[in-house]
Amino acid sequence: MTIIKIAQELGVSPSTVSRAMNNSHQISDKTKEKVNAFLRKIDFHPNPQASSLKRGTTKTIAVIIPDISNYFFTSVLNSIEELAHEKKFHILIYQTQENHLKEVYIVNELLKGRVDGVIISVTKSFTKDNTHLIRLNKLMPVVLFDRILDQPEFSTITCNDYESGFTATNHLIKGGCTNIFFLGLSDEISVTSARLAGYKSALNINNFQCKDENILLCSNEEDANYKIRSALIKLRPDAIFSTVERYTILLYALCHELEIVISKEIKIISFFNSPTAALMHPPLSTITHPASEMGKAAIGKLFQKINNRTYAFQRNSNHNCRFKIRKSSE
Repeated sequence: MTIIKIAQELGVSPSTVSRAMNNSHQISDKTKEKVNAFLRKIDFHPNPQASSLKRGTTKTIAVIIPDISNYFFTSVLNSIEELAHEKKFHILIYQTQENHLKEVYIVNELLKGRVDGVIISVTKSFTKDNTHLIRLNKLMPVVLFDRILDQPEFSTITCNDYESGFTATNHLIKGGCTNIFFLGLSDEISVTSARLAGYKSALNINNFQCKDENILLCSNEEDANYKIRSALIKLRPDAIFSTVERYTILLYALCHELEIVISKEIKIISFFNSPTAALMHPPLSTITHPASEMGKAAIGKLFQKINNRTYAFQRNSNHNCRFKIRKSSE
C-alpha cells in the first residue's frame, strides 16, 4: 500500500494523506482523523528510508564511545537518548572497545551517509593518525566529548580535568601524604594528560619532586594489576590519585589482599561516577563528572549544527567536576 493508493481509497489527494501523517495545520482535524483512522485500519507505517531520501536527513545520530560498561559513558548516553527522543531522533550506539582501528572502521561506515551527525569520545589506543576524524568533521556535524583532540576545528564538551587533578593531589598533600602516585591510562588521551598536568603542578607548588616511577600509566587490567601490585609492595605509596574507575576497584582489591589499610596506610581519591563508591570499604573519595550535563550539552550542540546545516566549529563547553571526600582519603 502506497500513499497514492491510500489517497485513491479515501478520495483525497496524496498531499492530503501526507499532511495528515505529519499532523500538518494545513488540513482540518476532521480530515486528519479520517486519514489516520484508515491508516490504523490497514496497519500502515511510513517507510523511514524513503522519508529520509525525500527530506535529505536520516533523523539519526551516532554516538561512539570507548566502553559501554563504564558508568560515566552510560550516564552520558542516557541524557543523549532522552533529548534525542524528544526531537524524534534515533540513536545508533557504537563501542570502539578502546581499539583505534575499530574507531576508524566505524567512522568510515558513517561517512556513507547513515546519520545526520556524530558524538564521539576517542579511544585510548590513540595514534597520531586522526585523519578519519578530521574528514568526518568536514563532512557532517561532529561533537567530541570528554576524550577530545587538541585541534581548534573540533567542537568539544569537556570537564575541568586539569583543575580536578590539581585539587585531588593538593587534597592528599594537605592530608599529610608525601609519596603520592598517579594512576591512569595513556597520557596521549586528553583527559589523562590534563589530569596528570594538574597532579604535577600541585606537587611542584608544594615543593614535592615528581618521580617517573610514581606515575602508573596502564594499558589494560593485566598491566594495571602488575604495576599497582609492584608499586604497593616495592615503593609503598602513602596515597594514590586514580583517574580510572576500574583501576580503582582493582587497587582496593590489591590493598585488601596485601593487608594495606586504606585511609590509615594509604589514602585514595579517584575519578568515579558509579554510586557504589559510598558502599566501598572504606567509602571512596570521588571526583565525579557531571555526566548528565555533558550529555545534554553534547547533543544540544550537535542539534545546533544539524539545524544550522553547518559543520563549523562552535564554542566549546567546559564543565566542573564534583568532589566528595569520604573515609578513603581522610
